[in-house]
Amino acid sequence: MSYSQVHFSDMQSTFISNYMEMEEPIQEKEQQLNWCQRTFGPMKKGGIRMSIISLLAPCLGVGMLGLPYRAKEQGLITELLLIALCGIISCVSMHILSWSAGDLQCSSYSELIQMSLGNKMKRLFEILTICYCLLGITQIQISFQLFIYELFRYFEIAVDQRELAIIVQLIFIIPNLLISFQKTLYKLRYFSLIGVISVIYITSLTSLDYFVRGSYNDNIKIKLIDVDFSIFTTFAMTFFCYICHLFIFPIRKELHNPTISRQSKIWKRQSLICYIVYSIICISGYLRFGDDTKAWVINNYHGDFFFMGKLGMSFALFFAVPLNILACRQIIHDMLLSDEMEYQIKHKSLRIQAQDGKITFEVDSVDSFRSKIHIYSTLSLQFGSAILALILPNINRYVTVLGGLLGTTMVCLIPVLIYLREYRDKLNYYIVILEITGVVFGWIGAVYGQF
Repeated sequence: MSYSQVHFSDMQSTFISNYMEMEEPIQEKEQQLNWCQRTFGPMKKGGIRMSIISLLAPCLGVGMLGLPYRAKEQGLITELLLIALCGIISCVSMHILSWSAGDLQCSSYSELIQMSLGNKMKRLFEILTICYCLLGITQIQISFQLFIYELFRYFEIAVDQRELAIIVQLIFIIPNLLISFQKTLYKLRYFSLIGVISVIYITSLTSLDYFVRGSYNDNIKIKLIDVDFSIFTTFAMTFFCYICHLFIFPIRKELHNPTISRQSKIWKRQSLICYIVYSIICISGYLRFGDDTKAWVINNYHGDFFFMGKLGMSFALFFAVPLNILACRQIIHDMLLSDEMEYQIKHKSLRIQAQDGKITFEVDSVDSFRSKIHIYSTLSLQFGSAILALILPNINRYVTVLGGLLGTTMVCLIPVLIYLREYRDKLNYYIVILEITGVVFGWIGAVYGQF
């Protein structure tokens, strides 16, 4: 990398850091708090607890409700091993991204790829990520429509599912859009918390239901291990449950005192919580219903308590859209703002000022340009995903593509390439093998799942 490229990357990093909408956290002095105060007290900006909840919110969704069905196909032990494997790969990827971002002093995923792998890989990543986020938000919208339909069925209200989907989009898109315009994870913290609480409620309810009532049928057959070629598709759909890595950089930016050890606590605790929740759902749901387990295990349950769980999951899905839009919007900001910087430098309209040892960059009309990106990208993602949600027929097919192809490329392939490039003198080959395993399993699963 030439000096001019390094110099421009430093300028771009400073520029984006100064002008991105995420505000710097203002923290008071840390106080020694007991466990109850740390766990149940108000969520402060830049705290570890708020960061964990923000990272849990995109993971604890409908994907985990399909895990008992995966156990039905591949066997309970096989699925539990896949849950553990996917969790380990996900956690390792988080550490690679945080290590390299800290060493290269990068504030975003796009900038990290540019510094380590070059501009062409950065552009490819941005295109793949925008496609992934758009399809991911679409999957959330479709799931939200299906949950609303289930709520209508609970009250025995006859309604056409297609017509209901259109009505749901028309009613909920405006309030959802208003929330999506929020600019930081901190401002979305309580929306994230609603989703996490809903999932904890469902997890507790399903496990309690099994341990109190046992299997619903005395003749239930339980499959422990049954491995065939579809295990790759099962891996892809299981891995999809863990994908939240676009949120690493907003979390790092808002985290108070973002040392490696504090970041590592977040990644490890988030992965452990996901593993525990996924395992409990998988075990209790599959052992309860066996071969009769539905694609979403919550649809096997009936009654007022589970109605509340479905209602809570509907809220979780509703608030998951703004969270995913925020992560995708940062990628769009990085892509378009870097192009704008290149244009300004080319036309010599980028002004550099030095005062009191600080260097700042002023670009003509940058505030107006940034505001337009924020507004147009939010509108495009919100309405684009709503339209796709009405025309895409098969949700599971796209989950396989998301988790297997795009997800493992973004979460496994790119981190391992960065790791090989930046840490080639001190490689841990177990890390390399884990990440490559995720890529191979995910890609095969994505292709095989389409047939």
